[in-house]
Amino acid sequence: MSPQADPQPTADRNPEAHPRAGREVPLAENYVEEVALALNWGAILLFVLFLLGIIAAAWPVRLIDPLWLQAVSDKLLASGPIAMVGAVLLLLARLLDPHSRPIGRRVALLRPLSFWIAFGYLLLIPLQIYSGINLLRQFRANDTSELSAYIATTRAIESARTYDDILKAVRLLPGQAPALPASINVPLDVVKNKLSNDLNPFIKRYQNSADAMGMKRLNDWFVQLARNVIAALLLFFTFASIGKRFAYQPTLLQSVLSGRLLSAFGSRRHQAPPEMDAAMRMMMPDESEPRR
Repeated sequence: MSPQADPQPTADRNPEAHPRAGREVPLAENYVEEVALALNWGAILLFVLFLLGIIAAAWPVRLIDPLWLQAVSDKLLASGPIAMVGAVLLLLARLLDPHSRPIGRRVALLRPLSFWIAFGYLLLIPLQIYSGINLLRQFRANDTSELSAYIATTRAIESARTYDDILKAVRLLPGQAPALPASINVPLDVVKNKLSNDLNPFIKRYQNSADAMGMKRLNDWFVQLARNVIAALLLFFTFASIGKRFAYQPTLLQSVLSGRLLSAFGSRRHQAPPEMDAAMRMMMPDESEPRR
């Protein structure tokens, strides 16, 4: 009797005999979908936190107030990384689960939204300069008004003719005026000289202090402006790498780097009309045809 080969085991020929191998693919797919869903909701939560922080900082709205503009700009720059991380999480969710329609719709909404957010962070740079300069002017105007009040009080005391005139002049001092007696038996010139000698050194010190404080505010503003400009540019480039105005267009960052954003209008102005371009092509000889 000739030896026969052993029959192949049934488990090797039947894939259903390995239940674990048949479950690995759907389990992996379910795990990826769950991770994508978690990233999706995490992105939504971050966007909600971003919007709530901006609304809280912007309310009540005072568009003309430079302090309000500065506060809202600082809040936008401080909260920008939250929105940036949310956008990245949403893109990761789309990458993990490209067939999910809800995630796809949110990514389609994220593209144009990031386009305008990038422009918004770019516009924060001139807004920061505008609000900062106005704040410096307001602080300088407040210091000047107080200094002017001290100088006006000193001149009113020097030109006073009665003690009542001195009392009226002292009431012009900013803040709490010094308490003077209702009447005195000292000659008027002595009182005038005493008050003037006390006020003149104080005015000089106040002026020096105001100048030093003004220089300190200017230096601090330059440092803060440099930090804010760097933060605004980083956020601009981040959202510009995501944002698209339309789905078929490249991202904003690609348009900026390729020069399309700046040369689009110029190329349209210098481009010949389609009809003229077609007529010129018909008049030109075809290089592909053989010459006779």
